[in-house]
Amino acid sequence: MSTGLLPDVRTPTRHRLADEADRLAYDRYVAARNQYKEEFLDLLEAACSDGPVLEVGPGYGGFAGLLLARRPVDLRVLCTDPNAVAPLRERLGEAVPVGHWRPGGPLPDGLAGRYPLVYSVHALGECTEPAELLRGFAGALAPGGRLLVNDLRRDPDPFILEYTLREMAADDSADGQYRLRTYLDSLRGAWTCAELRARLDAAEMADWVVDPDGPMALTVEHHRAP
Repeated sequence: MSTGLLPDVRTPTRHRLADEADRLAYDRYVAARNQYKEEFLDLLEAACSDGPVLEVGPGYGGFAGLLLARRPVDLRVLCTDPNAVAPLRERLGEAVPVGHWRPGGPLPDGLAGRYPLVYSVHALGECTEPAELLRGFAGALAPGGRLLVNDLRRDPDPFILEYTLREMAADDSADGQYRLRTYLDSLRGAWTCAELRARLDAAEMADWVVDPDGPMALTVEHHRAP
């Protein structure tokens, strides 16, 4: 299978999430893809202190549960998709507050400037203005706080990508074809490190760091001044 399926110009991701069945299928897909984010999970675990932690993202895939399985965390989750709130509350239980935040709007009362650690996964693909979105995330940081954002990138290692696509294409079941189609849609909507760097520089965010994370992903990091 050719890896020429990835265009030079990104196409913002628009996953089908019209009804409960669509959202459940996507939730299962993202949960399965999280197995490839062990290094980012290691980074988050090491970054956790005794202070509160905020996850901000679409709300699918249960990444918060992976962190909680490793260590106790005073964790709150904000979902950018309001349809993800109720299922995630059911999954995480009463111990983890789950709410909705509309990107571009103010953070819920009491959350701005509160968190030593804020993180996000799977949030950049549908975004057309990443600098605005990332600044919104950073608004929750306490003085001296750290923001970590991880997502696919559109310029992955070509050999790893070729292997991944061949492996996924070999599963001709309905579920297998859904996973392949959704993965390709996600890749086409992903940013490259250079694209994100250019957007952040244009927004006068030169102190933000954008680095590759393994062969397929990228991580954005920002530290708020003490």
